[in-house]
Amino acid sequence: MIKPVEVQRDQYGYWTHPDYLAFCDGREFIPAAEFNQWMTDQGLQWIVEYRDEEMIDPSVDGCDISAWQPEAPAGEGWFVGSIHDTEDGVVCIWLRAAKDGE
Repeated sequence: MIKPVEVQRDQYGYWTHPDYLAFCDGREFIPAAEFNQWMTDQGLQWIVEYRDEEMIDPSVDGCDISAWQPEAPAGEGWFVGSIHDTEDGVVCIWLRAAKDGE
């Protein structure tokens, strides 16, 4: 199972957990079924947080997302899996150990 590690964002604010990065293996798109199966195999839950794009000025911020500080979801044990850009905007993927029956 993936364990939390210290988040060390790059100069532009991006970061991906090494185990998450290894799973993605350079792919830009992971089918939902494959991702969900991997989460189950890892014993993890996940949730995605989108950056509020209305608060960003693309002419000033560009690809720099370092000012965005995502907040952990309610509940215990959440840690960052990845902070990256997608076609739908900048996201933070939060992970935590799945609880029995979830």
